[in-house]
Amino acid sequence: MALFLRVSKFVPSYFVTEFKSMQDNLSKAAVKITFQAYLGLMAFSTLLAAVLGFGVSLLILSISLEFIPAFVFSIIAAMMAGIVVFGFCYVYPVLTISSKVRKIDSNLPLTANFMAVLASSGMPPERIFRSLANVGDEFGVGDEMRRAIADTELMGLDLNDALKRASVRSASRKFGSMLDGIVTTSHMGGDLSSFLRDESEKAKKLRVTSMKSFLDSLAGMAEVYVSFMIALPLVLVVMLSVMSFLGGGVSMFGGLDPQAVLMLMTFIVTPAGVGIMLLMVDSMTPPR
Repeated sequence: MALFLRVSKFVPSYFVTEFKSMQDNLSKAAVKITFQAYLGLMAFSTLLAAVLGFGVSLLILSISLEFIPAFVFSIIAAMMAGIVVFGFCYVYPVLTISSKVRKIDSNLPLTANFMAVLASSGMPPERIFRSLANVGDEFGVGDEMRRAIADTELMGLDLNDALKRASVRSASRKFGSMLDGIVTTSHMGGDLSSFLRDESEKAKKLRVTSMKSFLDSLAGMAEVYVSFMIALPLVLVVMLSVMSFLGGGVSMFGGLDPQAVLMLMTFIVTPAGVGIMLLMVDSMTPPR
């Protein structure tokens, strides 16, 4: 950590200003590192990847190429390695937030119902959120609740003020809106259990709607999969097999032999396409 803080001092202030939005993303992603230290980590990782990419590429390419071409290609490899590592560090908080949002929103009916049951039993709001902090990992809100409880215990904030801060920090806008509603209901002296039951019903309806939308998208993905990953490869396999048997079709594929194109499609293109489809379906699938 100390090393990253020292490295962050060499980051130009212009970049610090440009990446200011990342500070909010780090807070919402619950990344346990300060903004300055994360900037230092980004700079250190990018520099290290570039140096390693250059050294390894130069060592490998110098065996088969002359020094100048090997040096040029090594510089290109170093730039690509640095860009990849920098890009990963930049999008990591966003990906973490996206994962947290999916889990929180999918479990929001259960979260609201859990708090509604405790509120109906007469449990005070502070005890409700302490209980939610203990089991919140199952619902995806454990980090938010533990940080809210820490604000009340360590910083001496009122529970409503701690919930307001948790609402701002929360990765999910829906959960943040529910926390704001709890604070408003508490200020107005309303029935907290009734409010939470209403929130649970609304979350259930939104969940059903999102599931219907997911099923419609999944049906479209299935049609694309059957067309491009099953029917089209079969047609191309038959066509390329006939071309390879007759000895023609070389000019059609830019001088490549049809048998080589067939091998490329069988062992690289088709598996890669199936993998991309699986990743797309996995990204669309709501978590349980």
